Amino acid sequence: MAELAFQQTPEHLFITCVDSRVVPNIITASGPGDLFIVRNVANLVPRHGSRTFDDSVAAAVEYALDVLKVSTITVCGHSHCGGMAALLAGGREIEHLPGLSRWLKHGNRSLARFLDNVVQQLENLMTHRGVRHRVEEGVLDLVGMYYELETAQVYLLDPESGTFRSVPRVPAA
Repeated sequence: MAELAFQQTPEHLFITCVDSRVVPNIITASGPGDLFIVRNVANLVPRHGSRTFDDSVAAAVEYALDVLKVSTITVCGHSHCGGMAALLAGGREIEHLPGLSRWLKHGNRSLARFLDNVVQQLENLMTHRGVRHRVEEGVLDLVGMYYELETAQVYLLDPESGTFRSVPRVPAA
């Protein structure tokens, strides 16, 4: 940690949900300083120029790309996501939480593809000029990940087929 005290050099931006059961460094087998992490309810990425204004994710993406020079951005969804369940239910049970209600409006495009929320968020990332430019140049990879809480199984999006495939487990030493 002493080496990390004065600078960070992660190569990976990891966008995931605030759910306490999702622990990025455990599910990716990474250590301190390996991931630049953005956590929010339902791992949403607001589209560039969206009417519901929020710069939090955009600011982190800009910093990750322009300052840290990350080479990979992963969006990680998970099973039993309360934020996505609230969105699917129309938000009625959270009407008394105005900030959360406004935030979940960023997920409206995900409603039609509830099971493909991660794919939608990757598409939303591509609306950001810096992301699109770097992906087209081949210097930035976008990765979709899904974490199944019941089994602790990780799935990665296969860009060719558009389906999630399980990551083989590594036996404990």
